[in-house]
Amino acid sequence: MPKSPTPVTVKDLQVTARDEASVTLRGSGFTVGISALAPDLFRLRVVRGKRLPSTPSWAVLPFDGPPPAIRIGSGRNRISFASSAGTLSLSLKDGAWQITDPHGLTLFSAAAGATSFSRRKASVSLSLQEGESLFGLGEATGAFDRRGLIRDFWNIDVLGHAPAIHPALKQLYVSIPFAISLRHGRAAGLFWDNPARQRWDLGQTRLDVWQMTADSGEFDLYLFLGPAVSDVVSRYTQLTGQMPLPPRWGLGYQQCRYSYETADRVREIAREFRKRQLPCDVLYLDIHHMDGYRVFTFGKTFPKPSALVKELSLQGFKVVTIVDPGVKNDRQFGVLKRGVQEDAFVKDPRGSRDFLGKVWPGVARFPDFLNARTRTWWGREQAALQDLGVAGFWNDMNEPANFARPDKTLHPSARHRTDFGPRRHVEVHNLYGMQMARASRDGALAHRPEDRPFVITRAGYAGIQRHALVWTGDNSSNWDHLNDAVQMLLNLSVSGVPFCGGDVGGFLENTTPELFIRWLQFATFTPFLRNHTNLGTIPQEPWALGAEVEAISRRFLQLRYQILPYLYGRFAEARDRGTPIMRPLFWHYQNDPVAVACGDQFLLGRDLMVAPILRQGARARSVYLPNDIWFDFWTGARHTGGTHITAEAPLEAIPLFVRSGAILPLVETRQHVDAAADDTVLLQCWPGSPGEQLWYEDDGRSNAYLSGFSHRRTLSSRTRGRTFHLEIGAAQGGFPSAVDTWRLVIRNVRKATTFRLDGRKAGGSWIEDTGLFVADIPNHPGVITAELSSVD
Repeated sequence: MPKSPTPVTVKDLQVTARDEASVTLRGSGFTVGISALAPDLFRLRVVRGKRLPSTPSWAVLPFDGPPPAIRIGSGRNRISFASSAGTLSLSLKDGAWQITDPHGLTLFSAAAGATSFSRRKASVSLSLQEGESLFGLGEATGAFDRRGLIRDFWNIDVLGHAPAIHPALKQLYVSIPFAISLRHGRAAGLFWDNPARQRWDLGQTRLDVWQMTADSGEFDLYLFLGPAVSDVVSRYTQLTGQMPLPPRWGLGYQQCRYSYETADRVREIAREFRKRQLPCDVLYLDIHHMDGYRVFTFGKTFPKPSALVKELSLQGFKVVTIVDPGVKNDRQFGVLKRGVQEDAFVKDPRGSRDFLGKVWPGVARFPDFLNARTRTWWGREQAALQDLGVAGFWNDMNEPANFARPDKTLHPSARHRTDFGPRRHVEVHNLYGMQMARASRDGALAHRPEDRPFVITRAGYAGIQRHALVWTGDNSSNWDHLNDAVQMLLNLSVSGVPFCGGDVGGFLENTTPELFIRWLQFATFTPFLRNHTNLGTIPQEPWALGAEVEAISRRFLQLRYQILPYLYGRFAEARDRGTPIMRPLFWHYQNDPVAVACGDQFLLGRDLMVAPILRQGARARSVYLPNDIWFDFWTGARHTGGTHITAEAPLEAIPLFVRSGAILPLVETRQHVDAAADDTVLLQCWPGSPGEQLWYEDDGRSNAYLSGFSHRRTLSSRTRGRTFHLEIGAAQGGFPSAVDTWRLVIRNVRKATTFRLDGRKAGGSWIEDTGLFVADIPNHPGVITAELSSVD
């Protein structure tokens, strides 16, 4: 049996080149590169050979900006690389390296011999510090704090993905090898840009060691120096891209199941939503709408798809169809014939024939989405659905899944002809779903450049947020999965994927009325809100589970549509800076160790605190309120933060809190996003701490916002003594606001004495028994100020 090659460790280095923001070093058989893209972003590369190649990346975008000011120090045995944000030092003798902040706190460190590679593999071991927590890693099950977890970054088609179902499960559909380290209130980040299979042992095998190994490829670390969590994620998404804005209807409620098998059944579902006054924007067609599971087709049970889509559109519904990558190997099938003509499919290991696998249509071929020509061809085929009026594309099974092999995917040596040259499948497997989503988005834009694409994906890699939203795949209808959904979405959100969500009610097995209610209450405040269930399960539409479920569902769906302006503003922030829409408490309270450890509640934006009910039968729960003043959204009760409280949670409600200083823009509920004009917007103000947020409008459908055709204002508040001040900043952008009137509602007003609008006395109404002060403010594009004396 041949011996495994002895790993080569990084040591005995010599500097061979340097400039103002980079250093190149060489050892025996390898080259090391250190560079700075920004003061708080270093790059460390180790490659085999005598030079640093210009290796293309599927995840990293061109990084704009002048080189940062770097101080490079060198001695006999050490070189240092320092910026205003921190220092990377490297031992020339033994290869040990570390990054420290300006105060000397170690952020990352690797001991002598800890950075190494063999013929194919690359690995590094980092020291884990006492009190260090790890977050991110994209999509993963398990504890909220990822320290102690083993994670394999290898996209796989898996059913039932919570720890209670698969205790040893280490891989899922999405691979994002990015982590946030948080210690003593200080954040740093790490991204290993290598799409090959990676394994991260985050202190499970050895409590104080973070071991990372890639099966192939180079060692290419991006190191983020923080110090705030928001600094790390903002810089990471500057590197890998921010999400584009979706069409505004994509924020509404969406209904799906596997499957609504006939056009008449879809019509029936649509009628029930409107008859029962349950808001809904999107209906999905799963695989049974197709002709023998042939992609981009409709079967006999959907005889006139264009008429169906138009009919649903008149009722305010958009239609999204599932699109799987496997193309049925039917030589009479037009999509296959045109794909063969384009030579668009992944090749078998010999490279002479198309690789054949098996998925829903039976024997199938797999488009080589890593090739630009294939992506363009796919977009042309997809245009047939757009011409029928289909509004969005749901990319499923795109890990890619293959029923014909035990490893559930393509042969490791199947051949891709990528944009960057030939690759074996095992080297680029994790990129497949991301590049399919890219083909879907780019194809939609090519055919309808004026419309925002709506693409959903199950699989992805770092940077997937540029192309699609991510839903978390085939969960189960049980309480463990509901609990896991909260921390999974929070970690996905801080991994650069703000537009995410899971199947409400659970996909596998039958839900229960209580479980469905609690899941929908939680999901009302997640970025993506879709109800989905499996073939053979009980009906899971809100009315199908009884009158009580229907009534509570209606209440929360109506609330979702009332908070749309607040939610849309958070989407705009995500587009601008990569800021998560749903945020872990540590996003705003990273110096609070209790907030850092809290994975069962979250913030929607800055000002709404959501504490889902995650246990069967619970009618109250402990809620941690960070160090601020908080108000109960339902009752208005005031709470001082920095402590736990017991919050009541009858079945019809969940604990929901508003931060003091918040300005919540609300509108009338509606049956779908475009059913009403937002000419009157209620600004619900909660006096106390200073508050500020972005007000954002655009047309909600086109890409004109990319050219600045939008409407932005800063809403800010402060309370001094017993006087509350509100300022609506001057309008920016060329889009005309739909708002005619701001309806100001100030909470907890003990007595209203004087109200001033733009410095002049104005009228309003104080409602003594509720403590509300209400005044209508005409909208205009200039600065608007309001001041009320004698608030509580």
